[in-house]
Formats: sequence, structure tokens, C-alpha cells
Amino acid sequence: MVLCLIRCGETRWAQERRISGRTDLPLSNRGRAFLGEQSRALAAHHIATVYHPADEAAAETAAICAATLKARTKVVGDLADPDLGLLEGITEQEFADRYGKRYRTWIDDPLNFSPPEGEDMIETRGRIFRAVARLLKRTRSDEVGIVLHPIGLGLLRCWLANRPASSLWQMLDDRPPLERYAMDTDMIGKLQEAVEVEHASG
Repeated sequence: MVLCLIRCGETRWAQERRISGRTDLPLSNRGRAFLGEQSRALAAHHIATVYHPADEAAAETAAICAATLKARTKVVGDLADPDLGLLEGITEQEFADRYGKRYRTWIDDPLNFSPPEGEDMIETRGRIFRAVARLLKRTRSDEVGIVLHPIGLGLLRCWLANRPASSLWQMLDDRPPLERYAMDTDMIGKLQEAVEVEHASG
């Protein structure tokens, strides 16, 4: 089986370097145009369904990709990025100025990051990993397309590349918006086990 990871298209907040987790935003014009170009790379893929979080940007990203693939789309709410609480909408500079200690954790140790009045990153990772594992176990297709926002995408890329979660931001910067990973039954099981081990140790 092949897992095709699709980075959600850019929003206006992303262009302005604002912190965004669960805030429901549309794609920016630039994000929409870039996705249209990138989605052409999917033309030869055999993806029947593109799964995505429920927000507007993710839904539109999935729709653009599905149009190229002649596939359907399906909402999976647990694929969403975390609610970042009081950080939603502030710029990265404002984040660093107001919450210096938390900002350093966000950059250097994101898996242990806890946003004020939001969802802990470790909980986000478990929720997204469980959702992806369920989709991979249940699908009858040879290839699955999943749209993820930056945090979820970075965390999953780290796991797939056997890199620590501290590499999250690097894994976003260094990789293309569309990536394919070969996933066998053993890897899917290990993805589920990673979540169960964290839950038990917590």
C-alpha cells in the first residue's frame, strides 16, 4: 500500500506567519494557484479517496487534488491540527515576545509543547496517528491520499523517517508538499503501537 501525504494549501495567515491550528480559514489565492500546479503530479496516481480535516482550507485542498485524480473526498475530523488556544492568530514574533519559554519549546521540543488553553502536542500526535492507522487498515485501495496541516504533517513525517519530533519544522521545510510512502502491515501496526506506548507511559 502507498500513503500519499498532501500538505494543506497556504492560507492568508500562513503568508502572514500567523499561528494557526484549528482556526477555519480558506485558501489564499496564492495557495490555491500553487496547489493547482502541484496537483498535476498526482495525475498518474491511483487514489480513490482523498481524506482531509473538516476545515475549509483542507477541504478545498482535497477537492483540488481529487479533481485531478477523479477521486472522491471524505472528511476525517481527527486529522485536524491542534487547537492552539490563545496563540491562534498571533504572529510568530508576537508569540516569541509574549510567551518566550513556550516559544522555545515550540521550536526545539514541539512534542512537549502545551499551548495556553489549547491541545497538548502529544495528544495531537496520538489523535492523528490513530486516525491515519485506522484509514490505512480499513482501506481496500492500493493508494491512500491524506491531506494534513503543517503540524500533523511534520509529526507524521518525523515518524516515517525515524527522526525525532524536534525535527518537525525541518521536515516541513526540506520536503515537497506531496510525498508517497510505502506502507506494509508491519509499519501500520507500528504506527498504532507508537500511540499505545505513549498512552501507557503517560
